[in-house]
Amino acid sequence: MSTNDELFKEANAAWDTGNLGRAYALFRQAAESGDRCSQLDLGYFFDLGLHVRKDKREALRWYRRAYWQGDAGAATNIATVYRDLGQLGRMVWWFRRAAAMGDGDALLDLGKCYETGRGVAKNLETAKGFYRRVLASSAVTIHSEEQATERLAKLRTAQEPPETPRRTMGGGQRRA
Repeated sequence: MSTNDELFKEANAAWDTGNLGRAYALFRQAAESGDRCSQLDLGYFFDLGLHVRKDKREALRWYRRAYWQGDAGAATNIATVYRDLGQLGRMVWWFRRAAAMGDGDALLDLGKCYETGRGVAKNLETAKGFYRRVLASSAVTIHSEEQATERLAKLRTAQEPPETPRRTMGGGQRRA
């Protein structure tokens, strides 16, 4: 086993069979050799505490290495670490970076931020704009498309004006 691609494939096979120790060792070897995908996965191991002690700082270190090599998913993962740490300004900044790099799923997260006012000023029109961008993107998961559709429908329903009651004519008779 010599190339990073081979190490990455073997690491994923080990992970799929539940051999996290082997997966970790192979991801680490490839990540230290500069493999972007392995850096992302190694960050994930530290982020969730898979076979290692959970360590957000170490997760960020590996995610950043993958990000510096152009991995938009790494930017999204960095955003979620900052979300978990309660650093919402940094979270939004990293979701913006991920979206700018082409991660359509990050657009959904930005829409949620604007819908709820989490890390930014609440702005439902901006939220709807992000949800529309999710639906127009070819780089999103089906789950994100479904969520964007549901959230847009909810926002439209919430903002529809109430039905105006009809006027009545004398004697309480409604006129069509």
